[in-house]
Order: sequence, then C-alpha cells, then structure tokens
Amino acid sequence: MNNQPDADDLKKRINKFSDDTINKKNKDARGNVSFGFRIGIEIVSAIAVGVAIGILVDKYLQTKPFGLIIFFILGSMAGFLNVYRVMRRIEKDSNSNKNG
Repeated sequence: MNNQPDADDLKKRINKFSDDTINKKNKDARGNVSFGFRIGIEIVSAIAVGVAIGILVDKYLQTKPFGLIIFFILGSMAGFLNVYRVMRRIEKDSNSNKNG
C-alpha cells in the first residue's frame, strides 16, 4: 500500500499551479496596461477639448492666441483633475479591500 502520489499526479498538480500563476500575472499585466491607457486618454481628451474650445473662442472673438492659451491651460488642469480623481478612487478601493 503506497500512499505517495504517483509522478503523473504530481506533474499535473505542478502544471495546474504554474498555469494559474501565469494566468494571474497576465491578468494583472492587462489590467495595468488598460489603466495606463485610461489615464492617457483622460489627459489627452481633456487637453483636446480645451484646445478646440480655445480655437473656437479665438475664431469668433478674434482674440488670437489668448483663447487658445487660456483654454489649453484649463483643459490641462481638467485632465489632471480627472486623473487625480481616478487615482483617489482606486486608492480608496484598494484600502477597503485590504481592510476587509
């Protein structure tokens, strides 16, 4: 009577553990890439909207380049504010996951 697992069973368990670990790492990597992409889109879109509004203001009020400059700065500030909000929400979620 041998209570030891055979080599095939051991090999299957090792492979399953390895596959689970690799899948978890790939999932984490995909999550990080999508997070970075989201942050980039937040900043770029806010700046693009600010520039577009600035160009329209300059065109209709003939205040070149002051409208563009002002709305570029406002768009940049809005983009970084959005990123700050996202980061704060993620930090809050991670703290609540750690605490319980």
